[in-house]
Amino acid sequence: MLNSIRHSAVGLLLACVTSTAQCAPLEMTPQQLFAGHSEGNGSLKILLGKTQPFHVESRGQAQPDGSFRLDQTVTFEGKPAQDRTWILETVGPRMYAGTLSDAAGEVTGRSEGNRLILRYRIKGPMVMQQTLELLADGKTIDNTGTLTLLGIPIGRLHEIIIR
Repeated sequence: MLNSIRHSAVGLLLACVTSTAQCAPLEMTPQQLFAGHSEGNGSLKILLGKTQPFHVESRGQAQPDGSFRLDQTVTFEGKPAQDRTWILETVGPRMYAGTLSDAAGEVTGRSEGNRLILRYRIKGPMVMQQTLELLADGKTIDNTGTLTLLGIPIGRLHEIIIR
């Protein structure tokens, strides 16, 4: 399946490059971004605290029921590794919903061109919104996030993910 996605994407890109017609933007899906193995390095800065570097190992695959599962091991510098699991499914055109094992409630998502935007509550009134942008090389994902408390930004996340 991953090979057919890659071949379709390459075919679409070649058609756009060789055609004078206007091409519709490619819509990102969790599968397109995270099928197989990926690895990320980033940092999280919360309000007045120190910047916390982290490393993420991820493995994603489509499930028999049509959902997508992403298993991650997240290690913040100086702390024990933590495992977490995302389960996402398509709920409409360019719309996704699911769960994250360390979130407090549903994960919602939408794709916009080469970006996948995810939103979920962490605990209480704290909400994380992440924008995952596939860069031009087709292998690098720029992940930026904002953590809010009652709608007020209190933290920033930045991660570079390599597939």
